[in-house]
Amino acid sequence: MVSTRRRLLAVVLGAVMTVGGVASCTRPPAGDDLPRPSPSADASLLRDDVTDGIVVEERGFSTFPVPGGGDTGRVVGAAGVFRNRTDRPMKVHVEYRFVDAAGHGWRSRERDDWASVFSAGWAYLPPGTAVELGDGERFPADEAARIAGIVMYVYAEPTTQSALLPAKVDRLHPRPALNAEWDYVSFDVDHSLGRLTAPNYVMVFRAPDGRLIGGWFVDRAHWVDIAKSLPEGETDEYRRGPSRHTLPTLLPPGVRPGDVTMYLWP
Repeated sequence: MVSTRRRLLAVVLGAVMTVGGVASCTRPPAGDDLPRPSPSADASLLRDDVTDGIVVEERGFSTFPVPGGGDTGRVVGAAGVFRNRTDRPMKVHVEYRFVDAAGHGWRSRERDDWASVFSAGWAYLPPGTAVELGDGERFPADEAARIAGIVMYVYAEPTTQSALLPAKVDRLHPRPALNAEWDYVSFDVDHSLGRLTAPNYVMVFRAPDGRLIGGWFVDRAHWVDIAKSLPEGETDEYRRGPSRHTLPTLLPPGVRPGDVTMYLWP
């Protein structure tokens, strides 16, 4: 983590927007190395925690019903736009914390307040550029109903790498049946990095009106069995130059290819 003064930005809080349906896997709680907001803090006092030089330009979240789950579960998606205003490539880590109307973490009643912090992913961020990162978490319906806002925790560290490959999404494949495990997305990518195998990837979803509504982040270091979820014929090898691929995801209903932003990196 960069040993610089942390800057506080006002968080945008509001009612949860409800759209369509999607599912998501649960991420483990974040570690204890980040500053902890006071569990008793009033919502008006909550702030995003951001490393100097990284700016949160936009944030958003929404709830989705779980496909085939009836009223037994919801998914809350979160996403943000993060810009590197430094002159150095950075490795940016993003965590987020859902809070209720009083500013408490969503599981404060049962667990330590810090247990409400999750990973939204990480990415290499070249100087002067912005990246969209997002993810989703599955909640019991009654817990999801308590979520009223989101707080971002963003920290970055200088790196010698700055590879961040934009992918062009042109086709979405919603699951053919409710009991199917995955949706899929097809995309084109063009790179000059040499042999690239099993890259990390992130997708961020927007509503038709442009608002951020969630995302899907895959860290290959943790999803080691992703090969089992690849469609037939997908090698997960990315040759130098242009290539086309299809990867698993969880899509909000009604989302269109133009509503999806996608990046890949080693």
